[in-house]
Amino acid sequence: MERTIAVPHSEDEYASFVEHPRYGRRPHVTGLNPKTDFRAGVVLHWHSPKECRVPNTAIFADLSRQVAATVPVTHYFDVVRTCRDCGRSFLFFAQEQKHWYEELGFGLDSDCVRCVPCRKRQQGIARLRERYEELFHVQNRSSDENLEMADCCLSLIEESVFHRRQTERVRILLKQVVQDPDEHVDSRCRDLLARLRAFEAREDEPSGRRIIAEGVRHSESS
Repeated sequence: MERTIAVPHSEDEYASFVEHPRYGRRPHVTGLNPKTDFRAGVVLHWHSPKECRVPNTAIFADLSRQVAATVPVTHYFDVVRTCRDCGRSFLFFAQEQKHWYEELGFGLDSDCVRCVPCRKRQQGIARLRERYEELFHVQNRSSDENLEMADCCLSLIEESVFHRRQTERVRILLKQVVQDPDEHVDSRCRDLLARLRAFEAREDEPSGRRIIAEGVRHSESS
């Protein structure tokens, strides 16, 4: 994977980086700055070449805890990344790499391509899709289950995972519960209808560019 981002030269340049909830947004200086030296048994991670590494932030790896690899990595550095989704800069911290590769059991070929907020968003989308599929295969769904399925479907449409034509499925699901006398169900149904209408109104705007997905991604309207 191509790395084109240069490491900032001062602490102030990290102020705009996405903050990690555990490690912050600035490098963790350790004073350790090894270079790859195969004769000395020093191997740095191939997904983090010199131009991405933050100097003096290295920590030692525990090779016995890494998933078996052709070439184990002896040290981790804080490294600069650009989020694949939002385009902001963030740090993939050495301590975070140690957690990934030695505690969670990720292979050394795994890399961090999204900042934490975008990772959480992706995880949320995955959970929505999984729950939607579960509900899709339920026979004789209750009103609450139809509402939950409609909510999942609309959320996936709003995230541009499902095509906007799936709004018709949302309407069908809501029609199936509209006669339910339960006030709680009626309130949720009205809330979902309001969200659906707001989405459709926003999509129908004639402007050439609209902000989508929490103000991060943009798309051209037809």
